[in-house]
Amino acid sequence: MHKLALHQITMMEGGPEGLVRFAAGAGLAGVCLFTATPLNADGGNMFPVVEPNAATSFKQLLRDHEVRIINAEYFPVVAERNVTDYLPAIALAAELGTKRIVTHIHESDRHRAEDQLSSLCLLARDNGLEVGLEFTGFAAGCNSLTRAVEWHGHVRQSNLTIAIDALHLFRTGGTLEQIQALDPAIIGYAQLCDGPDFHRSDDYIPEAMSRMIPGEGVFPLHELVALLGPHVDIDIEVPHSAPQTATEATNWAERAITASRKLLMERQSNDPR
Repeated sequence: MHKLALHQITMMEGGPEGLVRFAAGAGLAGVCLFTATPLNADGGNMFPVVEPNAATSFKQLLRDHEVRIINAEYFPVVAERNVTDYLPAIALAAELGTKRIVTHIHESDRHRAEDQLSSLCLLARDNGLEVGLEFTGFAAGCNSLTRAVEWHGHVRQSNLTIAIDALHLFRTGGTLEQIQALDPAIIGYAQLCDGPDFHRSDDYIPEAMSRMIPGEGVFPLHELVALLGPHVDIDIEVPHSAPQTATEATNWAERAITASRKLLMERQSNDPR
């Protein structure tokens, strides 16, 4: 069975430290969190972030709870920034024992995007990290699975793999047939959530930040998981945008974990292999 990791935006209560403790208590061995984060309109952090001065204590927390960081976010290729600016946050992710860093391509200039993505992969490789490329409808430079596959083949960096986020896949018109046609090795991780329909859109940020529990919508998640190789990490990414009390936040994350486990167990029981 694939191993499950819990994404920070599914469980915001308590920040990165709370995420690790909660994941461990739920029997998960992986988390996805932020060592760099987008900023709010007021200049504050959009998401909780591991601070550099907390690296030593955070490493101990991870060891004590036997939890690993599967993905560290957020390292986008954007027009106004050079990826070398991310080096401190990349180094912090590496120090914490992270497996990979996550990028989107918002840069629309193809030549600059190629240069920046290649540079990011090299920075990551120098720090012992993989790079996960996520396509989204609102990332101009990589807004579909087709574009992500093109980028993977074009930059030819050995540590670059593609992410399959269920919401992004179906909102950008992606299909299970497209995934089935891929070399399974180029998919590094997947993200589980559900949605109410299959409408295509390039402007669904509100929905991206308020998703449905796996199994409570219409996405063909059983079929999606069946197409993923055994090496693929699976990340539970089911944010809930409505204000929640601590108890409500905990209950939401528990529901997301339970549903994701049920999905994987049902898939395993139906696998003829």
